[in-house]
Amino acid sequence: MPKLIVTILFLSSLIFAPGAQAQYFKFDNLTPADITIGIPRQEVKAILGFFGSLVGSGLYHTADLHKVGGFDVGIRGVVTSVPDDIGILPAFIDEDRVGLAFLHASLGLPGNFELLGRFFYLPLGSNRDLNVSPQRASDSRGGLTLIGGGLKYGLLQLPGIPKITIIGAYHALMTPDEFDFGTVSTFSFKGVISHSVPLLTLYVGAGIDITSLKVNDNLPISIPEVEGQRFTENDVQYTVGAKVQVLPFVFANGSVNFGDFNSFDLGLALGLR
Repeated sequence: MPKLIVTILFLSSLIFAPGAQAQYFKFDNLTPADITIGIPRQEVKAILGFFGSLVGSGLYHTADLHKVGGFDVGIRGVVTSVPDDIGILPAFIDEDRVGLAFLHASLGLPGNFELLGRFFYLPLGSNRDLNVSPQRASDSRGGLTLIGGGLKYGLLQLPGIPKITIIGAYHALMTPDEFDFGTVSTFSFKGVISHSVPLLTLYVGAGIDITSLKVNDNLPISIPEVEGQRFTENDVQYTVGAKVQVLPFVFANGSVNFGDFNSFDLGLALGLR
């Protein structure tokens, strides 16, 4: 059992480490030629799909709800692959994948309901800029803060048979002034079915993530086709995963998510059902 715990922690570290890699997600590194050939709109579409995939992953690890007052709290890591056609864009240049670590918690409520909350922080800028002399201060400070919340409802919660739950969640991004390119939010609607045997739960799910971006009017450079516009991108996502009890009240989970941006997630949490 100790070897299993060490393995889980090691795998988790592989996910959380890429979170230190800062990304641009701005529009001030575009050339006039980029603007002429429509790169800004492509970046907007990519940013929406990217964030929708990240916040839509790792929302659940079972369809079995907590009893009233039951809870779990822990860390989830998500790694999202950057497709080749997106990796050539300035916002994602030289990045094959990006990982984020979420703080995640759930609380059982009366009436087959469960509340969930999430949080993550993503540094902005580029590690490469930290070694530039003089440093570009706007590229080495600040970050995106994401706060999310949602509600689960158990459609089927009878003992001895697979459980079925539906989930609605909302995530909003907050950015420091020097990186503020617009307002981003995601609505997620998911359904999950799971079945448990001693120490093991298997789950599958599907749903849609609807991500909206309202671009500011005062971008660092003028981009008429983007400034002040609102864009929306929908991504359907499918999930297959498993949860394992590693110690009393401690569990680990992992899943693979398929969509326009494929991802996988791992979690480690303390829970009382």
